[in-house]
Amino acid sequence: MRNKPAILDWIYIIGLSAVWSSAFVFIKQTAPIFGAVGLVFMRLFISSIILSLLFIRPKHLAIIRENIVPIFIIGATNVTIPFMFFALSAFYINAGSMAVVNGSTPLFAFLFSILLLGFAFRWIQFLGILTGIIGLCIFVGMDAMEFHPLANLSAVMGAMMYGLSMVYIFKLNFEDTKLMAAASMVAATIWISPLLVFFPIPWEMVTTESMLSVLYLATFCTGLAYIPYFILIKNVGPVSTSIIAMLVPVFGMIWAYVLLQEKITFLMSIGCLFIVVGILMTNVIGNDSENKSS
Repeated sequence: MRNKPAILDWIYIIGLSAVWSSAFVFIKQTAPIFGAVGLVFMRLFISSIILSLLFIRPKHLAIIRENIVPIFIIGATNVTIPFMFFALSAFYINAGSMAVVNGSTPLFAFLFSILLLGFAFRWIQFLGILTGIIGLCIFVGMDAMEFHPLANLSAVMGAMMYGLSMVYIFKLNFEDTKLMAAASMVAATIWISPLLVFFPIPWEMVTTESMLSVLYLATFCTGLAYIPYFILIKNVGPVSTSIIAMLVPVFGMIWAYVLLQEKITFLMSIGCLFIVVGILMTNVIGNDSENKSS
């Protein structure tokens, strides 16, 4: 594992941040139409088909059978459960609030890396993560954030599951990351499917626009995005990978400026500065080849 991200790793990090920056807006728009269960199922079902067609072949079935339990654990902890938590929170809090809570993912990845992987506690990394979270709060603005106890808790649980699953994926150290991404997506779809009996999709409410939004979420924010995501976890570890959650709102601001000509405020700029400093503290200054304790 390379503790410090290389150039290609940074390309993956920036690319995923750019793509995932739009996800919360589309989730906010589509969750009331499809329902939390329906939205998650559609995302997983479509993305699992895409990834299966691309990366699963008959010769891979033996590998899948040998790793069936880890695959289903990853499918639950890295996809189904956090997707459900964030879809549920989308009913009550806005996209900015969800983005701030999702920004706590590096903190959970950091803590679980210490507890489960034996990584050394480094104050510079811890303070870097806190700096990034403070930057997210400044960026969104406390007055713009929405607080609903259960909804915020649901989002926190989603971020925690992301951090835990990254550590688990890293610990397993799969050789074929693309195969594992595809297989775990299929497993996640299987996990969510039985809930459709109790929470069916209200197809009469589905519009062409909402269906296109789900296709975008499934194809780019879920299916194809999970290929570099798994590669990053294998290459640089859970903490470095998780800083994507901090960059997502920054790219959301950039897209809004480029496409919608929305203004970039002074507080947004200050928040971005805090986020960048936090990321540098976490991944450059506080991340070296001796990150793992002996």
